[in-house]
Amino acid sequence: MIRVYSSFTKAYLPKARTLAKSLKKLHPDWVFHAVFSDSLPEDFDLDAEPFDEMLGMPDIGIEDSERWAFRHTVVELCTAVKGAALQHLLSLPDTDCVFYIDPDIMILNPMTPLVDMLEDASILLTPHMLEPEEESWLIEGNEVRATLAHGTFNLGFAGVRACDEGKAFARWWNRRLLEFCYDDVPRGLFTDQRWCDLVPSFFPGYKIVRDPGYNVATWNIDKRPITRGEDGRYRAGDVPLRFYHFTGYDAQWNYQHLLLKHAEQFPAAKELWDEYARALEENGQNEKLKQKYDWFADGHKITPDRRHWKRRRGRISPKLKHWKYDWFADGHKITPECRRHYRDNEKARKDFPDPYSGEYRAHCAAMGFLGGKRKESIIEHLGYTGQQIRYLFVLLYRRLLKGKGK
Repeated sequence: MIRVYSSFTKAYLPKARTLAKSLKKLHPDWVFHAVFSDSLPEDFDLDAEPFDEMLGMPDIGIEDSERWAFRHTVVELCTAVKGAALQHLLSLPDTDCVFYIDPDIMILNPMTPLVDMLEDASILLTPHMLEPEEESWLIEGNEVRATLAHGTFNLGFAGVRACDEGKAFARWWNRRLLEFCYDDVPRGLFTDQRWCDLVPSFFPGYKIVRDPGYNVATWNIDKRPITRGEDGRYRAGDVPLRFYHFTGYDAQWNYQHLLLKHAEQFPAAKELWDEYARALEENGQNEKLKQKYDWFADGHKITPDRRHWKRRRGRISPKLKHWKYDWFADGHKITPECRRHYRDNEKARKDFPDPYSGEYRAHCAAMGFLGGKRKESIIEHLGYTGQQIRYLFVLLYRRLLKGKGK
């Protein structure tokens, strides 16, 4: 049996539905497991979903999961559970192989070649890049920041065969993710991803997927030109585009500054993003927002062209935004400082066995970890990250230098 799993919270539920439906359309007999690190929406009905099974943290063997979850941000938690889920699925008696796929991926062509690759490999990994960059700004952006800082392989995908080495990898990966799955690049950590830089040293049966049709994304699209044939199928270069990874889809920055940079050269890429936007809307991305967001504040109707960039960001329904582990029991927001203090301080864990309690929140306030109520910055409101802002400044600086040289 071939099993596929993805890890997500309520906010990514529309994306996970889109992934599962695109997979089931091509592989209806593959079993899809949804690893869910959140509370379910009140109206959630598994029978109406494209998932075969929902798995919570206790279901995959994570002990004292509520306290453990407190140590992590949402991205850290969704990646930290991947090892435990893999180990659980590989342990099932009828499993032949397991594929992990990020929820913000869309399957576009059959994935059966991956099963064939696993006949003589135990682990499949896809690198961020298959070809070196030539221009300095791309070397800095794609090789230095995307790859050297965050890992050679993109762990939006992984394939593992249910053999001795595959199971050994799952145990090894899970052991590390349970304790060291944090976004802490200065310490050499980037969630689950940097750990797999060690796979070539520890697991000789691994294999790099060098077919450019897998895991195409904005960081490698310039080397993998997307086209669309008369049959409607997408291609990456001269091979079928198996799946596209819409990393950072909800950020306007990713659409405007990365995709549109290549859209004139590869118009099929823009068609693909438009197709993905429609799929997300059909799967609840903009649910219950249509009437509210049909009008400007002054009462004028919002036209489709004015809505264009908003749609690219994919507005998320408020009912999907509330992450279970984002709040203390008394309703106060949990800050990253509170999480770091709890995971790094054994005395705090001993003194406050329930980190969500008002007592621990008061302790954090006394330590200065809450900082009072803070307004959302314009950068946060627009959905930009610090890394994206730095990248934009680099682009602006280089353009200014080019202008002076004319």
